[in-house]
Parts: sequence; C-alpha cells; structure tokens
Amino acid sequence: RDDEWKDQTIKTMGSEEIFRQEFGNEFLETGESVLDEEILDKLEVNISSPVHILEEGNYKIWQNPDPQNHLYVAGVDVGEGVSQAASVIQMFDITDLTHIRQVAIYTDNTISPYNFTSKLHEILQHWGSPLALIERNNCGAQVVDNLSHYFGYENIVTYNNVKKVDMSRLGVLAHTNTKYKGVMNMRYWINELKSVILHDQETLYELKNFIRYPNGTWRAREGEGLHDDRVMSMIWALMVLETTI
Repeated sequence: RDDEWKDQTIKTMGSEEIFRQEFGNEFLETGESVLDEEILDKLEVNISSPVHILEEGNYKIWQNPDPQNHLYVAGVDVGEGVSQAASVIQMFDITDLTHIRQVAIYTDNTISPYNFTSKLHEILQHWGSPLALIERNNCGAQVVDNLSHYFGYENIVTYNNVKKVDMSRLGVLAHTNTKYKGVMNMRYWINELKSVILHDQETLYELKNFIRYPNGTWRAREGEGLHDDRVMSMIWALMVLETTI
C-alpha cells in the first residue's frame, strides 16, 4: 500500500477524513458537533431572509426556480404529521459545485404522509423535477412509493450502501451505515471543500446541535424542541453528489 493506493482510495471514498478514520485509527469524539466551530461561524455569514415565504410560512425560497439554466437536487425527510418531527424538503442548487447553495426549504410537522406526497410532487415540479433522495424509513416508504407509482416521478435516487442495489426499494433506508456515509459526505462538502452556502437560520441551528452519540449514531442533541429533520434532509440532498451514486 503506497501513496498511489492511498490517493486512489481517498478518491473512491470521497474524503480524506473518511480515509483517516477507516485506515488511520482516527475516531470522532463522542458528543462532538458534526462540523467544526469555525465552519459553523462561517456558515452564519450567509443566513438571510427568504425572497418568498409561502404556504403559511412553511415554504421559504431564496432563489427563484430556473431549471433551464440551473441544476437542482432535493433531499427529503418524512415525518408522521403529529406535531413532532417535521416533513422537510431541502432544495440545493448544484450548478456550480464550488458554490452549492440552499435555495428553498419546505417544513411542516402536521402534514400527513399522504398529503405530503402531493406537496412534495408539486414542489419538485417547481424546480424542474430534480433528482430527489428520500428517506424511506417508517412512513417515508409510503411517500417514496406513492411518488413513484401514482405521480410517475422518475427522478428518485436509490441508495442502499450495498454492492447490488435493490431498485425495488426506492430512496434510502437510514441506518447506522447509510447515516455514517451521509454525515461523512456532508462533512466533506462543508468542512473540507467549504462549498455549501446555507441561508436558513433553523437549518444552521439544527446543525449546531447535531452530534455523535456513544453508540456511533448521529442525531439531534437531547433537549426540548431539538430536532434533526432539516439536517437529515440536507444530508440526503448532498448524498446525491457522493461518488458511488
């Protein structure tokens, strides 16, 4: 194993940080934030008010859709609609990979998965039917499958983190391995490449409270009103850029 092997492996894994953890005996500390403090401070600079606020405040837009000239990607996290975790759509402009910009977000913690599917389809159409990576855990499977079968949406990304991808299970099943890969990919684009521009204050707030637990999982810090729906939907949006996808 020489430098050439190392360079090729890093390229395959998508991040030197992942390489160091897999082969260099470096471990992330329990309880540490997903991003460096310095990076979080820099992300604060671009937080701004939306250009449009729609759907009684649930749908915020920072850049008008322009699918003719821009390339977008969506990440989706599905809640149960019982005023706990929210259903979230994160929309990013990936036209220029050195400036990956958050252009819109939709959040609603009371919408049912059935109604959310219609809303998701409507919003995806606003942005030119972009690639969308949707978490299929629990009621998310209903949303993914209905979006595909009833609305005929073709641009659903499937990621199973296995060599032979099961294309009958559309979307992504969030478990320890896929979340780890997603978190490392997000850290690569934000921490290392410093390519991501955030505008939503609540997304940044969730990022600041998204930590690693002793069992190795990543989720929101324990506390009243702390969630990670915005972070997870952003992770899935950026996951579309991961090398194996």
